[in-house]
Amino acid sequence: MSVRQQNMGMAVWQTPGAAMLLVSQLLMSIRDMPLGSFLVVYLQAAQYAPSTISQIVSGAQVAGMLVAVLAGRFAQRWQGKHLWMIGIAVAGINGLVFAVDAWWWVVLCWLIGGAGASLASISGSSVLTSVGKPTSIGVLSSLFVICFTVGGVLGNPLAGWLIGTWSYAVYGAFLVSMTLLGIVLIQRFIPQTTTVVPSGINNVRLDWSFMRQPTVYNILAMRGLATINYGMIMVLIPLRLNELTNDVYVVAVYGSVMLFVSSLTQYIVGRIADRWGALVPTLGAFSVMIVCGVLLALGASSVPVLFVCGVISNAAAWGLLTLMYVWVSDWIASERHALVFGWLHAVWNISMILGALIGGALVVIVAGLPFVVTGALNLLSLGCAWWLYHLPRPSSEAQ
Repeated sequence: MSVRQQNMGMAVWQTPGAAMLLVSQLLMSIRDMPLGSFLVVYLQAAQYAPSTISQIVSGAQVAGMLVAVLAGRFAQRWQGKHLWMIGIAVAGINGLVFAVDAWWWVVLCWLIGGAGASLASISGSSVLTSVGKPTSIGVLSSLFVICFTVGGVLGNPLAGWLIGTWSYAVYGAFLVSMTLLGIVLIQRFIPQTTTVVPSGINNVRLDWSFMRQPTVYNILAMRGLATINYGMIMVLIPLRLNELTNDVYVVAVYGSVMLFVSSLTQYIVGRIADRWGALVPTLGAFSVMIVCGVLLALGASSVPVLFVCGVISNAAAWGLLTLMYVWVSDWIASERHALVFGWLHAVWNISMILGALIGGALVVIVAGLPFVVTGALNLLSLGCAWWLYHLPRPSSEAQ
């Protein structure tokens, strides 16, 4: 029996390190979530061309994808709160775009910040799986992700108020202060989680032999296939709702309902995983996405079908995000967590791009065709999940 199962009765907030992990995540999401939207507004006011703005904004995601695997290697050797603090500090450079005028300074700050955000995400994930071991990894991971959503809900109006009442310069100063506060809290209250890496692991070369293991392949495949579905519905459902209703209010209501249901689903899925294991909710989430894909394919011109199935499919995808941390905790040795999270972050970026591109290409052929494709992909996901949880347990699992 794992430590997680032995201590599942302990409330997550009873562990100071876990509670501060959630507080830190909330503060950083308040800082980071509004940045993309307000950068667009800021650059538009500065007379940047729309094509230039889109290239600058997407550049951060590309930079994060490129450094993800390398960041995983760094985090594997020096995983713990200190690398998370470094990632947060580098990601905070994003805020300097509001204090510079030259376009190349804007691009440089945004790209460096995107790379830092990738490092912060990967190292923060490894801290989560380490801090969560004495408590409940499923519930803790669900709250960790929910904090990111709540941070966006709080951060966007706060950013708008700061900019509208004062200026972008004041908003930039606020971002710097949030960065410093997050670093101080992590340094002061989160325990060091550094794992000693076995001497056989090379610190320079990518560990291809480990990455070829069936457990890693399955986790990467499950993450990637679910994200392709998520990336597709994130674009197509609002697009189809707007086309069919010509009413932005419907799209706005859809977005709000989606956030509420998805956040609730994450917590429920985390509780189920802690009590009965991750296999059942994982199979359930992929099955829901398959059923929704079929219904969306048949009802691609029906507003109620698009609305309801879009919300449910998105909630299943968010539930799988919570379960991803459980998969890693269940099947990957602790000294390898950061390495795997680096690859998972790269896979997420690539799959989001693929989902949007595939959906956009197929929807012009037949409206329901993209959802047929995602349903078929998630059949593969079901097989990967079943196979993963019926493989022999690794001898060095971190339980």
